[in-house]
Amino acid sequence: MNTHNVKTAASESTETSSLTAKKSQEISYEAIRRSLRRSLFQTDHPQLNVNTAVLCSDFSMNLECLMAATFTRHEADFHSRKYRSGIEMLFINAHEKLLVTVFVYSSAQSSDPETYETRIVHSANPIDEEQHPENTEYETTNVYKAAGELNAAARENFWSEHEELSKHAQQNLPIADEYSPFCHWRFSRLKG
Repeated sequence: MNTHNVKTAASESTETSSLTAKKSQEISYEAIRRSLRRSLFQTDHPQLNVNTAVLCSDFSMNLECLMAATFTRHEADFHSRKYRSGIEMLFINAHEKLLVTVFVYSSAQSSDPETYETRIVHSANPIDEEQHPENTEYETTNVYKAAGELNAAARENFWSEHEELSKHAQQNLPIADEYSPFCHWRFSRLKG
């Protein structure tokens, strides 16, 4: 289990950024508090570490904030020489952005996955307003990672979420432009 906290560098120096800082009413202190919470992952409980609903609720990000999603099944991953299935979701609200990625790996294309990797990137407090919300820069960015072996409960949870979230995305998000060089998402509300 790894937890990395990363501060994103602003395009201005600290002396000049204080002159252009937004009013304190616009800063989401709740977003900052959530980004500094305890570890999101549970040791020896992979069924919780692959549960995207639980992970998103830790950040108060619900499906109405879902901007883009991609669901893959048994695609060859040349880096690990295994087959990978995954759930990738991007949530954006007024003060923060949350990227949740869960991948499971199997040694053969039709076999049950044996291992998982979960990565969460949480960004809070936008620095400036962008026309495309996915391109907004944030004051604080935290990265959380976990990896391990799957058990039967985790596999069942992953596949049920994969199926249900995929149905939700198909019904609520348009299919992304597959020829766009700016968008790798399968279903997307993003304008890029």
